[in-house]
Amino acid sequence: MAVLSNRNLPRRDVTAPTAPNNQAEAIPPELLVRRDNTVRYEKNGPIYATDGKVGTLRKVVVDETTAEVEELIVSPDGSDDFLVLPADVVDRSAGSALFITLNRVQFAERVANSSAYSRNHFGKVDLKNLLKRKDASRPLQPRRSVTNVGADFVETPLGSPLERLTARPPVVTSAAAD
Repeated sequence: MAVLSNRNLPRRDVTAPTAPNNQAEAIPPELLVRRDNTVRYEKNGPIYATDGKVGTLRKVVVDETTAEVEELIVSPDGSDDFLVLPADVVDRSAGSALFITLNRVQFAERVANSSAYSRNHFGKVDLKNLLKRKDASRPLQPRRSVTNVGADFVETPLGSPLERLTARPPVVTSAAAD
């Protein structure tokens, strides 16, 4: 019969340096379990990839005719530059924090390959009339459709995970000319 003993086990050196935990980049546990019913794009809110913090939200680009969130203007951590990300990378929000579907490596690749933010390409939106001027001729994407807006935030419905899985981009077919 074997007896468990700790006599031959090496002792742990408590004075040995451990790997540093960068608490600033780690995702706070309270945000991991929080589920909001809307996606809240809040100015200067943190942006978390699947494995840690990657940046800060600076601006939200909204199409005035459809009242849909189109793009995000993001300031990556450790950089003074702004870059443009599509709104499709957003998974959910928790308070002012946004969670994206990319990991840090994928985000870094996007930063390297994305277009830089140019202030001249965007204008200010009229917040009072934004929700009133939805264009009914274009089909809306419910997940990106603005439901609430303020001076420092924009909200869209979250939608269910099943809806996100079944949502497919429209298939474009072209007829060949004879």
